[in-house]
Amino acid sequence: MFMNRPLDPSHVAAAAVLVLAAASPLGAQPRVPDPVGTPAAVADPFWSDAKAGANLRTFYMNRDIPDNTPTKTDQEAWAFGGALFGRTGWWADTVQFGGTYYLSLPLYAPDDRDGTKLLALGQKTISVLGEAFVRARYAGNTLTVGRQEIDMNPARLVGVRSNRSDATFVGRQDNRMIPITYEAAMLAGKPDPSFNYFAGYIGKAKPVNQAGFDPIGEVFGAKGSDSGMYTLGVQWSPVKDAWTQAWYHEVPDVLRIAFLDGDFVNRLSKTSYLRIGAQYASQGSVGANALTGGSFSTYHAGLYGEFGWSAYTVYGALTQTGSGADLRLPFTSGPHYTQQLVRSFTRAGEATSLIGIGVNLDSVAKGLSAWTDWTAGRDAVRPGGAGPLPDETELNVGLVWTYRDKGSILDNLRVRARAGWITDKTPAGDKHTTDYRIDVNLPIVVF
Repeated sequence: MFMNRPLDPSHVAAAAVLVLAAASPLGAQPRVPDPVGTPAAVADPFWSDAKAGANLRTFYMNRDIPDNTPTKTDQEAWAFGGALFGRTGWWADTVQFGGTYYLSLPLYAPDDRDGTKLLALGQKTISVLGEAFVRARYAGNTLTVGRQEIDMNPARLVGVRSNRSDATFVGRQDNRMIPITYEAAMLAGKPDPSFNYFAGYIGKAKPVNQAGFDPIGEVFGAKGSDSGMYTLGVQWSPVKDAWTQAWYHEVPDVLRIAFLDGDFVNRLSKTSYLRIGAQYASQGSVGANALTGGSFSTYHAGLYGEFGWSAYTVYGALTQTGSGADLRLPFTSGPHYTQQLVRSFTRAGEATSLIGIGVNLDSVAKGLSAWTDWTAGRDAVRPGGAGPLPDETELNVGLVWTYRDKGSILDNLRVRARAGWITDKTPAGDKHTTDYRIDVNLPIVVF
């Protein structure tokens, strides 16, 4: 069954361009021609190092929610789209330009099952120039100004589980059809191989399910706020297989965030390791208290452990959120350890435990892996401690296959199937929610 509304011709054309990009023969590796009369040996890298490509994605999601109300409906959609991107090389080794166009088209989108965030409100197409930036670099420092994705994750430790898609409070949140992008001025540098820094101002953000950019304060929930966010962070790797990071974010008159995080891996043998992590975050009101109309503060603390042996990984986490407020996470798929398929387990007062196991199934099919985990949250309260909330649990299972064949048009093709079963233990009895997702992603480099 296909969508039940007419297609915009411009969106059809954009989708066709995405498909044509995928059909380009990668082996030929076409590139932008050198300016006429310029010898290849001295070609301007602004043109010769230019890059362009596409990211094709299709995503199906079905979430059944108990006790439907007019504002809480079951959710279902199937979308197709992705991104077209282009980057120049560096002019005079100093200036670069880039842009990315994002598209999410409804293939199947019942009007009465809105809410998956694969599409815009009302099950409508998302079509947006999400990135349009200029970069300038000097002596290892890079300033990016304009619409941009922001990815400030520390370098992933080798051979361990990817336990968070976003390891900071500002990230891509790339868990639907298109990621969050921002209107920002961000400075980043690496004065030492073991040390990174980030600093900047983020004025607006485009959530994953819309084409428009809204002020950061408004996205956090402060109605009518036009405040942006100041951000500063450092990441340090004191020794091999260890890193730590510290961040401070402030949205004037809305919210402040401080965050400390660390990760360490002990290599026990060639086929086994032990990994431990710890984190602490603090959030609170600031200035005119535009978020809630009054002052508040909360915290979130977590411990993480992981043991890997041969093809198996066992992992777990314990976290605690302060009773003053829920942890606010509008721009990230992390950075806490307990972000699951549906729930984040960061309600005020919530104590959470997680346990899971993953297995590498290369022996069955190269690039195949599977995982399952179970998370339980208890003792949550309404912010400020005004009454208890139901305990919650979530069971997730997932199967992921990534095809790797360098030079093939299908290199890095990823197929995922995931499911979640959520239980809220209410005084009236258990309430169950189910969530099923299948997505296919194919990155394409045209030149």
